[in-house]
Formats: sequence, C-alpha cells, structure tokens
Amino acid sequence: MKCASAWVRECGLAAVLLAFAGAAGAQGLPTDPSLVAHGVEAEGRERYRDPPVNAEGRYIVVSLDEHRLYVMEAERVVWSTLVGTGTGTRLEGAGQEWDFSTPRGMFRVQRKEKDPRWYLPDWHYVENKLPVPDEDDPKRWQRGMLGTSALFLGEGIALHGTSKPELLGQNVSHGCIRMTNEAARELYYAVDVGTPVIIY
Repeated sequence: MKCASAWVRECGLAAVLLAFAGAAGAQGLPTDPSLVAHGVEAEGRERYRDPPVNAEGRYIVVSLDEHRLYVMEAERVVWSTLVGTGTGTRLEGAGQEWDFSTPRGMFRVQRKEKDPRWYLPDWHYVENKLPVPDEDDPKRWQRGMLGTSALFLGEGIALHGTSKPELLGQNVSHGCIRMTNEAARELYYAVDVGTPVIIY
C-alpha cells in the first residue's frame, strides 16, 4: 500500500477521499453524507466538483499498515509521527463481546483534552478479571492512562499519548491510536476540533 502522501499526490485529494468514502460505505463503516460530491462528465466518468473535506484546511490521515499518522494541508504532509494501533483481538465476558481493532472510516475530532481522564470501560474489568462496577462509579475515571493529551473521535476511539513509546509501530492498543506524549501534545496544538480524520 502506498503511503498517504504519495497516494494523495498521485490521485488528488478529492478522488482519494471519495474513493475511500465509497469503500468505507460499502463496508458499513461510518461515513458522513455531506462528504459526497456530485457530477457526471459527458463521457460518463465521475467528476468531483468539490473535495469531500475542506482541502484548504488541515486534516489527519492515519495509515494502519504503516502505523503512521499524517497531518495534511491539501496534498502536502506538514507533520507526521509513528503510532500504535488496535491489536484486532477479541474479548468476551459479562455478556458482552469486544473487537480491539482500530476502525477504518471518516471521523472528526470531537473534542480535545489536556491531561485527559479515561473512563474505564467494562472490557477493562473483564480483561483484568475484576468485578465490573456500576456505570456511574467514580472509580471508573483515571488520569494518566491516555498520556498528556488526547483528541477524541467518538465511538470510544481517541488519538492520545502513551507511557510505553517503545511499543509504537505495532498493533498494541484496544482500538485507539497511540503516539508519544510529545507527539500528542504537538498534534493537540496542530489541529482544531472538527478536523477531519481519515483512518484506512
């Protein structure tokens, strides 16, 4: 698979993102209807009048194969870092089932947090063979587990720091995208809430 920057450079941002949106939709992954462009050329080829994200602004591309995150402006990489991604393993317990893959699809940064708190999900207790507490138990909230900065995408997924940078470049997480604490701080200041995030 080509790296994100080469892929965008060769194909053009609009074509790449629309092709990705089509593939994501076909797989039942989250897509935003506002990202679909329209138009047909005389020869029957699809013509993309508008990029599905604002090509003038910044956006994030995460390549799961490369274990790499790119901050892009139009077709130019402005910043990049090594990341750790989901293991793809499965867990069952307490009448539930979890898949620890990093989801592919189009997302947006929904919120940013310094010194983030992590809400311990049920799988944390099942995995560690502990009793699952009530949902509103204050013991579920912990600091330090997500590093020094986090950008939340929804669906329980975040871009965040880690205390184990030696594991980056591998499938090591429960679905989140990990990076060094230094990189997470840089990313925190590099993009705004609402920034598009493409994971492929």
